This record gives sequence, structure tokens and C-alpha cells, in this order.
Amino acid sequence: MLGNGSQPFEPGPLPRTALVTGGAGALGFAICERLAAAGNRVAMIDIGDDVAERAATLPDGFGLTCDVSDDDALRRAYGESVQALGPIGIVVHAAGIVSVAPFLDTDRATFDRTMAVNVGAAFGLFQLAGRDMVERGAAGRLVSITSIAGVRAGYGRTAYGTSKAALIHLMSQLSLELGPYGITANSVAPGPVDTPFSREVHTAETRADYIRTIPLGRFGEEAEVAHAVAFLASPEANYISGQTLYVDGGYMSAGVGVSMAQSAAAVRRPAGVRREPE
Repeated sequence: MLGNGSQPFEPGPLPRTALVTGGAGALGFAICERLAAAGNRVAMIDIGDDVAERAATLPDGFGLTCDVSDDDALRRAYGESVQALGPIGIVVHAAGIVSVAPFLDTDRATFDRTMAVNVGAAFGLFQLAGRDMVERGAAGRLVSITSIAGVRAGYGRTAYGTSKAALIHLMSQLSLELGPYGITANSVAPGPVDTPFSREVHTAETRADYIRTIPLGRFGEEAEVAHAVAFLASPEANYISGQTLYVDGGYMSAGVGVSMAQSAAAVRRPAGVRREPE
């Protein structure tokens, strides 16, 4: 129910149950751990077969195997999560697939599958959650894991980058339409993150190219992305919506002279000072 125009609608308290898609993956599980550490009950859904096992390591964790691109399966997983842990107030879409191929070699099936998992599933999930939150009159937090690839083109990222660009706009759209109900919608856009998957798909040349372009001169860590998600899901982020938070070591701000700045810093940096986070 909306306000009358002169008085903003005041939603009920934010339920402290989170649902995370892709929760059994390296980055998704780091997000689940961080949300659990903040006192949230966490339901994780993933296409992998070890979801329940990983969820069992969390306090008040609940896990379900689900192909998020299957509307019926996603609807069942959402309903079972509510039954198991109570009303959901935080929804994080971290599930995603990456395909790397030149545009001229990208087949339509790969493009469609990438869009279905990265964008279509987000649409279905956030619509389920949004309708639920509005019906209950409760506050909500919707967060998508997008990517710098959704804003800047990268070689071979036609399907992946296009899907992430669409996801960024989807969150902007949700912030507009769901904001009057007390529901925020934001994106977290990581740069390259050091995960088992990235170590597998990034060639040495790609990795070196990233590091030359990132002012901090390194890949990000899973926990650094998880902290950003936890902030946007927290009560402290009540007035933040429609935003894309880049967790990228300065990549999106970089222009000419990154390598020169890195070289100058190397000369001036005191001996023994670490560049990597503690």
C-alpha cells in the first residue's frame, strides 16, 4: 500500500532472512557466510548437488538444489525457503554463467542460456520476492551481482557483458517501481575476483592485462565483494537504491597512465609494505 503523496509509506521491519542464488559457488558462499555473520538466516539455492551440505555449515542455513532458469523450480525453491526460515527480507541473485568467445563465434544457444540464468532468473526471483514483500507490507533488500563487464566491453564477453548490462538496468527499474513500498534494489559489480573459476578461465595474458589496468594492481577477493553485499542488505543502507557499487580496485575510474602510476608507487613505496589486504 502506498503513501498518499504527502506522507511516504512506512514499511514494516526488514525480515532477517536472506535468500541467495548461486550460494554454493565460491563467491555466492562467501556472501552467504557474511550475511549469516550479520545475524541473518540464510537460504541458499544453487544448481550444484552440494547445496544442502554447504548450507549445513551455516547457523540457521537452508539449502536447495535448483536450476534458477526454470520458473517452476524457482517458485518451489522460494516457497520452501519461506516455509523453512520464515519471511524473506533480503534477496541476492549471485547465480550466473560466463561464456567467453569472440562475437563472431558466439552461438545463439549460448547467448540465450546466459541471458536466461543471468537476467531471466533475476526477473523471476525478484518478482516473486517483490510481490511477497508488498503483500506483507515489509521492507526489502534486492541485490544483484553484476560485473564491470556490464559497463565496459571486454573481448569475448558478448553474452556475459550484455546480460550483466541488462541486470544493472533491471535493478534501476526495480528501484523505481518498488521504492514506494520500502524495497531497495542495488547492484554490486565486481571487477576480476580471485576464485577457482577465474583461475581456470583467465589466461595468464588476461590476468596480466587486468592487473595492468587496475590501480590497486591485484584481483579482488571473495570476502571484499561479500562485504559490499552485506552493507547494501543492512539497515544502514536504508536510503541507498538504484545504485551500482563497483568493487573493482579502481578499474572503472582508470584511464591513461595506470602503469605509470603503478611504477611510480613502486619506487616510493616503503620497503616491506604489502599491497595485498591482510
